Amino acid sequence: MGLMDILMQAGGGSLLEQVAKQAGINPSQANDLIKSVGSAMFGQVKGRVESPKVDSSGLEELLQDSKFANMLENPQEHLQNPRMKEEGNDILSYITGSKEGSREVASQVSEKTGFDASLIKSLLPMLAPLVIGTLTKGIASDDVPVKMKPSGSGDNGLMGMLDFDNDGSVMDDVASLAMKYIF
Repeated sequence: MGLMDILMQAGGGSLLEQVAKQAGINPSQANDLIKSVGSAMFGQVKGRVESPKVDSSGLEELLQDSKFANMLENPQEHLQNPRMKEEGNDILSYITGSKEGSREVASQVSEKTGFDASLIKSLLPMLAPLVIGTLTKGIASDDVPVKMKPSGSGDNGLMGMLDFDNDGSVMDDVASLAMKYIF
C-alpha cells in the first residue's frame, strides 16, 4: 500500500464523502481532487526536505506526533473541528513554507484539475494534517517499503526517514510513492 492509498482510505473511505460534502462536489470529483492535492503536498514535503536551505526539523516534529496518523481513522471528526482549520494552516506552512507557497500549490492543482483555486485553497488546511498523518503512518507501516535509518547514520532525521531505498535522495522515493497513485 502506498502513501496515496493510505490517504484515500482514511476513515474507511469516508474522507471522500467529507471532502465532497465540504466542497459541494460529487465523490468522484473529490477523489480526483484529493489525489491531486495530496500529490502536490507530498511533492512540497519532498522539496522542502531535499533543500539544503530549508530547516525541516518542524516537519520532523510533526511526523513524530501520532495524533496526525490517528486522524486518518476518523477524518470526519477532524474535518468538523473548527480549531483544526487554524492548526491545518500552521501545518500547511511547514509543508509549503509560506502563504505564497500555499497559493502556488492551489494554482497548480487548479490548472491540473480545472477546479477553482479558491476551492482548493480552502481544502489545503483541511487536508494538510491528513497528509502529515499519511506520511507518519507510511513511515511506521510494514505495508510501505520504508527503512528508517539508525540515528547514527549520515542522513538521519526526516531526510533519512523518507529515503526509502537509502540512496541519499528522497526525491525518487516520495515522488514515486505519491505519483504511482495519481489518475
